[in-house]
Amino acid sequence: MKAKQVFDAIFRIVFWVWNLTFLSTVYLGILPYLAIPLIQATIDGIIPLEFSLTLTALIAVPTVFTIVGARRFHKQPLQLMRLFYGVEAPLFLLCLIRLFMLRELNPASSLIIATIVLCIAAFLVEMLYGYFGKQENIEDISISQDARNRKSSSIGFMGNKRSAWIQLGFHSLMLLVGTWAATLLMFYALPVAFTLVVGFLSFVWVAPLIDSLKYTSLSIIWWLPLSLILFGLTSSLFVVMPSLYGFLYIQSGRKVFRSFASQYGKNQAIMGSLGVMAAWLAIFAALLQQPQIQAMKILATPAANDTARQTLLAKSDMIRSGLVNAYLSPYRYLSTVGENNHIYEMYKNTFSLPNTAARNVQNSYNFLMSPFLYQGSDSDVKKAEKLYAGFFDTEIQKGDTEAVKHAVQSTSNRQEAKAGLLNVNEEKVWLQSQEVTITEKGDWADIQLYEVYKNQTPNLQEVFYYFSLPESAAVTGVWLGDTGDLKRRFAFSVSPRGAAQQVYNQQVRENVDPALLEQVGPKQYRLRAFPIPAKREFSRTQTDGPTEMHLWLTYKVMRQPQGWAMPVLAEKRNIYWDGNTRRTIAGKQVNYKGKEAKETWLPTFVLAVSRQQAIPRLANLPGEHTISAKPLVDANYSLPQGKKLAVILDTSRSMAGETKEVKENFEWLKANSLKANTVDLYVGSAAGMPPKLVEDLGSFDVGKLTFYGTLQLKDILQQFAQLRADRTYDTVFLVSDRHSYELSDDRKTSVSMPSPLWTVHLGGLPPAYDDGTLKLIQDSGGGVSTDIKEAMQRVATTASSGKSAISVVDGYVWSYAKTPKSAAVAKITDDENEGFKPIAARQLITALSKEKTSNQLTQLDAMHSLAKTFKVVTPYSSMIVLVNDAQRAQLKAAEAKSDRFERKIESGKEELTKPNNPLNVSGVPEPEEWLLLIVGAIGLLGVFLRQRRAKVIG
Repeated sequence: MKAKQVFDAIFRIVFWVWNLTFLSTVYLGILPYLAIPLIQATIDGIIPLEFSLTLTALIAVPTVFTIVGARRFHKQPLQLMRLFYGVEAPLFLLCLIRLFMLRELNPASSLIIATIVLCIAAFLVEMLYGYFGKQENIEDISISQDARNRKSSSIGFMGNKRSAWIQLGFHSLMLLVGTWAATLLMFYALPVAFTLVVGFLSFVWVAPLIDSLKYTSLSIIWWLPLSLILFGLTSSLFVVMPSLYGFLYIQSGRKVFRSFASQYGKNQAIMGSLGVMAAWLAIFAALLQQPQIQAMKILATPAANDTARQTLLAKSDMIRSGLVNAYLSPYRYLSTVGENNHIYEMYKNTFSLPNTAARNVQNSYNFLMSPFLYQGSDSDVKKAEKLYAGFFDTEIQKGDTEAVKHAVQSTSNRQEAKAGLLNVNEEKVWLQSQEVTITEKGDWADIQLYEVYKNQTPNLQEVFYYFSLPESAAVTGVWLGDTGDLKRRFAFSVSPRGAAQQVYNQQVRENVDPALLEQVGPKQYRLRAFPIPAKREFSRTQTDGPTEMHLWLTYKVMRQPQGWAMPVLAEKRNIYWDGNTRRTIAGKQVNYKGKEAKETWLPTFVLAVSRQQAIPRLANLPGEHTISAKPLVDANYSLPQGKKLAVILDTSRSMAGETKEVKENFEWLKANSLKANTVDLYVGSAAGMPPKLVEDLGSFDVGKLTFYGTLQLKDILQQFAQLRADRTYDTVFLVSDRHSYELSDDRKTSVSMPSPLWTVHLGGLPPAYDDGTLKLIQDSGGGVSTDIKEAMQRVATTASSGKSAISVVDGYVWSYAKTPKSAAVAKITDDENEGFKPIAARQLITALSKEKTSNQLTQLDAMHSLAKTFKVVTPYSSMIVLVNDAQRAQLKAAEAKSDRFERKIESGKEELTKPNNPLNVSGVPEPEEWLLLIVGAIGLLGVFLRQRRAKVIG
C-alpha cells in the first residue's frame, strides 16, 4: 500500500510540476516573443497558415490537458501518467518538431505525421470512453458511468460494430506507430541518459552557474529554478518516454484487440488488424518512393531521336514531380542520407564506439527515418535546376512558381527585397492612381505616364515592369518622388548601361531609393523602382516618413493609324491594379470593371485629337549628322525578289505552344517567297540530335516536328554558323517564340552575322534580350518582328529605299546622312523643331551601331554621348534616379570603369537560402560540456532579461 502511495505521489508530481512549469514558459516566453510575430507573418502571407495553427496547438496542448487532468483524472494518478506520456507529451513533442524542424512535408512524412496524430487521438478516445463494442463487454472499471453514457451517444450514429472495427483499425496502426516511435526515440534516450549522469556527477557546471549569477538581474531568481526544473523534468521525460510511450500504445492496442476478438472472434480480429497494417504499409511503401531518382535517371542520357523525345514528353508529369522534389529537397527533407551523421557522431563520442559500429547504428537510424531523409546528394539541387530548364525550356522558379513559393514560405527565410521570378503577378504593391497626359505635336507627341504606388505589406518592395514601345519611340525621362510635388521629385541621370545597373543593384541591397529604366531590346524596356515604403502597422513610433511612391515616365512617339501607342505590358512583378485604381487617360476618367480592371494596365492606343497628315521630317544633329523621316503608304511596301534567304527554325519545347502560328507562317512563306527567292531552312535542335539543313522548303512538313528541350538564341545561331559553311545569304530570319530570357547567360558569342539578322517571335516579343544577342541583331542591321510577313516587308522596303536608309519602322523610312561642314544643308521642313530631335537621335544611334570599328569602347562612348545630350534611353544608355550625393559619387566611379557598358543578365532567379541541416554535425560535445552549454544558455537568458528590463526603464 505504501509503495502504491509513493508511485501515486510521483505520478502526480511529474504531471503537475511539468505542466505548471511549461505553462509558465509558454505564456511568459513563447506567446509574447514567438506567437505574435508568427501570427502577424501569417496574416501578411509570409508563412503558411499551418505554422500558426501548429503554434496554437503547441500553446493549447499543456493548457487543455492540464484542465482535462484536473477535471477527469485528478483522483486517478495512473491515468494522469497515461494522459501525459500517451497523449500530451507526444503531441507536444510533435508540435515542436513540426514547428522548428519540419518545413514542407513530403508525401511519406505527411502520412507519418497524420498517422501519429490519429493514433494519439485514438489513444485519448480509448482512455476517455474505452472499447467501442457492446457495453456489456466493457469491463474497464476505470471508466465511469458518465463516460459510458457519453460513449454511447458518440457512437450511436455509427453503430457498435462499425465503431469497433474503426477502433480496431486505429489501434492496429498504434502497434506500428508505437513500436516505430519508441525505437526511434530510443536512439536519443540512451546517450542522453548517459550524458546526464556523467555530466552531473562531474560537477564542472557548478562554477559557471555561480559566475552567471553575478551578471544577471534579480529576475534570474525565479527564471533559474524554473529553467532547471523544466530542464530536469524534460530530460527525465525524454529518457523515460520511449519505453513508456511504446508500452502504453502496445498495451492499448492489445486491450482493444482482445475486446474485439472476444466479441467478434479471434480470426476476424487478426484479419482486420493485419489487413489495416498491410494496407498502411503498402501505401507507405508507395509514398516512400522519391520521384527524383527515376526522373534524373531517364534524363541522364539525351534523347537521340524523335521517338525517344516523344517518350520522354509523355512522362512530363513524372519528370516534373521528380525535378521539383530534388530542387526543393532542402525544404522537404531534414537531411540527405549522406549528410545525416549526428547519430554516428553521438554514439562514437558518447560511448567511444568504433567507426564501424557507430556507422551501423547510423544506418539503422536512417532506415527508420527514411520518410524524412532525401535519397540523393546536396548537388542535386543545381542538377535538377539545370535538367528542368533543359527539359521544360523555362526556369524552374517560373515554371513551378507556386511549389517553390510554398516551400520557401515554409521556413522563417524571407524573400529578397528585389522582385524576382517568384514575385511575377504577386499582389504586394497597389497601383493607387494612374494618369496619362498627351501633348500632340502634329504627327508626333509627348506622352507622360504618372503612377502612384501603395505598399500593401510591412516590407519594402520593388516595382518591376517589362514593357514595349514602338521601335521609333524615344524614352525621355523618369522621376521618383515621395509626393506629387514636381519641384521635389528626384531627377534622372543618363548613364552607361553597365554602370547604371551596378549602382542600382547595390542601392537596392542597401535599401536606398533608386529607379532604373533600361532598353533591353529594339522595342523592349525594363523599369524598376525601389523601395516602395512599407505599409504602416499600428505603432506609435511610425508617424513620419513617406507612405507612397510617385513615378513619372515620359516618351516621344510617332502617330500610328490607330492613334498614340501606349506602353504594352510584357510582365509585372509585385504591382497590381483593380477597379479601385483611379485612371485618367488623356484628360478622361477611365473606369474598368471586373476582370478587365485587373488585367488592363493601359490601353494599346489612345485616339489622336488632331488629324494632321504625316509629313516628312528632318533633324540636323551634332557632328554633321542628319536624320530624315519619310512617311510611307501601303503601296511603298514590297517583298524580297531574287534574294537568297535563310530561315532558322527554333524547335525548343516552348515552341509547341505556337504550333498553329508556325504552320501559318510557313504556309505564307511557301506561297509568297519560295518562287521569287531561294530559301534554305535550318532546323535547330536541342542536345541529343544534330541540327539539319533543309534545302527543299516546299517538302518540309511542320506537323512532323517534335518540339523538345531548350535552345538559346545564341546556341541556335552557333548551330546555323556551323551548318552554313561557306553559303552566303542576303538576310537571315530566325523564327522563335517569346523565349525564356531567364535562361540566358552572359557568355560571349563568337558568331558574326555578315547579313542582317531578323528574329521573328511568334506569340509576342520576349521581355528582353541578353546584350550579346541584341548586339548581333543591331550590328547586322536586322530587327525584330512577330510574323514573317512584316519582317520580309521591312527588309525589302528598306533595301529599296536606298543605301542611306536605316530602317523601315512605324510607317516611316528613316535615313541617315553625314553632311560636311562646307555642304549646304537641305531643308525639308520643321528642322528647327527641337522636340523632334530626341526621336531622330534614337535613329542616329541605331545607324552608328551598324558601323564597324576597331575600338568598340570609343564607339559606345560616342553613342552614349548622343544619348546624354538628348536625354534618351538606348540599348547602351540607361536612366537611373538617385537621391543623394553618395549614390552620385558611386555612379561617377562606375562610369569611369572600362566595363561601364557591360550589363549582366537580370534573370530574376532568386537564390534560395539553404535551410540548416539539423541532422548534420561536425562533432558532439562531451557529457560535461552539454551541461556547461545549458548553464551558459540560462546565463544568457538572464543577461537578456536584464538588458530588456533596462531598455524598458530607459
